[in-house]
Amino acid sequence: MRYTISMPRKQFRVLVVYKKSAYQLYVVERRNPRLARLAGSRDLRELREAHAIHQATLGAVTAALLRARVTHTLVYRVNLRAAARYDLVVSVGGDGTFFHAAHVVDRTPMLGVNSDPGRSEAVFCAATRETFAELFSRVRAGRAPLVTLARLQVRVNGAPWLPLVVNDVLVAHDDPATMSRYRLRVGPHQEAHKSSGVWIATAAGSSSAIAAAGGRRLAWRSTRFQYRPRELYEGRLSRYRLTGGVLSARGRVEIHWLMRRGLACIDGPHVRVPLQYGDRLTIQPATAHPLRVYGVRSG
Repeated sequence: MRYTISMPRKQFRVLVVYKKSAYQLYVVERRNPRLARLAGSRDLRELREAHAIHQATLGAVTAALLRARVTHTLVYRVNLRAAARYDLVVSVGGDGTFFHAAHVVDRTPMLGVNSDPGRSEAVFCAATRETFAELFSRVRAGRAPLVTLARLQVRVNGAPWLPLVVNDVLVAHDDPATMSRYRLRVGPHQEAHKSSGVWIATAAGSSSAIAAAGGRRLAWRSTRFQYRPRELYEGRLSRYRLTGGVLSARGRVEIHWLMRRGLACIDGPHVRVPLQYGDRLTIQPATAHPLRVYGVRSG
């Protein structure tokens, strides 16, 4: 669904990027037969409740924009292509929807709305249904805190891949039960690894999966980033030095992939870079287009 609501006299333009709930996608639209057999069950009731809460949040956001008499466009996140002609991008969903939107953003600032705080952490989303109108008013008045987040650039065999990384990259075999084999280089040091893969995270992404793998939490405003192999194989021949660390804005991580198949997943499962034996990845801070986000924590 894509439609535009234009109100006269105001030039401030807002792009609203929204997700569809699981209930909307799999029950209403796709009529999944397995879910249809759950009619009356607790699981289906929870899906329906989550759908209602998400729709109420999306309705509250659009109502607030109508009251503010601003021009706004609603785009389902899968259909999103560009955001350059807008003054603000508002994501409505969780962090996944925020990343979808951020992947097409260069300079336009963003404001994330957590559509269901009872079910979603959504750490990149500063607003909720109850707080959006007030925070949006502060944004328009220039009184909302704006945090600049450094992003990462992934290159495969020297060629840059888009989008830029907001949160993290996971480099691993495409079968989660298969051990990943690769050669890791950080600074002057390199060594062969056997593990479940490697996390590389921005400062803003340091509280996510890489933290669960034993990484450090960094201040969101930091330009540093970090890497962390996960579940390194320890055996008679294993001697590892590169077990994780924080790098400066001039640092980089290089991975020489040593398997027939693999993936580099950027900010979750939706952006997947296929890897083959011999591919070389370089991950380092992007030199342009940091992400500007309203309202999120900066510590």
